[in-house]
Amino acid sequence: MSHNLLVLQTVLAFAFLVLVCLLLKKLEIIREEHGPLFARLVTDVALPAVIFSQLATHQVNCSQLLLILAMVVTGTISLGVAWLAGKLLRESRLNIGALMLSSSFSSSALIGYPLVQYAFPNNPEALTDAILLSELGVGLPLFTICVVVAMYFGEGRGEPRTFCQSLRDYVGSPIFVALVAGLLVSPLGLDPRQPFLAPFFKTFDMIRDGLALLSCLILGIQLKYRPVRVLAPLIVVSALIQLVFQPWLGDLQASWYQLSLEQRQILVLESGMPSAILPLVYATRYQCAPEICASLIFFHILASLVTLPSVFAALVG
Repeated sequence: MSHNLLVLQTVLAFAFLVLVCLLLKKLEIIREEHGPLFARLVTDVALPAVIFSQLATHQVNCSQLLLILAMVVTGTISLGVAWLAGKLLRESRLNIGALMLSSSFSSSALIGYPLVQYAFPNNPEALTDAILLSELGVGLPLFTICVVVAMYFGEGRGEPRTFCQSLRDYVGSPIFVALVAGLLVSPLGLDPRQPFLAPFFKTFDMIRDGLALLSCLILGIQLKYRPVRVLAPLIVVSALIQLVFQPWLGDLQASWYQLSLEQRQILVLESGMPSAILPLVYATRYQCAPEICASLIFFHILASLVTLPSVFAALVG
């Protein structure tokens, strides 16, 4: 079966699972107050387990560093494009900040890991590439650059967080600890099939299998209805930058860096994801038009059901 069809099937399956989670919210089986718990399970348990188990059993090579570079360049240039688009549309300072936050760095972990896992079955190297792209190519800018953007364009009166404070939080997070631990253990060439290691890595596998469900539960809780008439220009511009321009730019860099076909496919897939949820947290904290940021992210998720498989097919399918 082609990766093209697998991506389409995976996106549709993910959408169906989100609909199930929306139904669970409607029936009040899950509630909005459960969101922080699910989010902590993802960031403090599921993602660190997936990151460590993948990196600990696979060595990082030079081409993967080029993947990370391509992702950072793509997100950073998209920030500039979003700023320019906001200026051309004559949007307010707050709206420009919200547009930048929702049009720069993708949800490469929350949605990307499950998609790569199922679109590239029985291919641990593919998931390793996705993890490095997410945690270094997206994670570091999200925890640093996006905070600065929210602080600069927002109107929050709370004590602003400095670059060093944001970086310190990231360094102390379970995700970063798992990333460093996995990279340190990677050269040892551990075999997860060894009798003494197998139970531990099977535990990690079980946790990884629950990542898709946890991700969908969070999305189901976050999704809310927002009016779209007044936001139509921002929605169109933001979706074009996030869901079309970014995968195109990623594909272009893959050609420049002469990446393998599989790495090119993963780069296009990861860079074409909807916007990450974390910028919405920053927009809320620093009062950078959070309601607009939430609406843009919501429509990214809807539009990605069409753009993700179609853009993937057009570029590398």
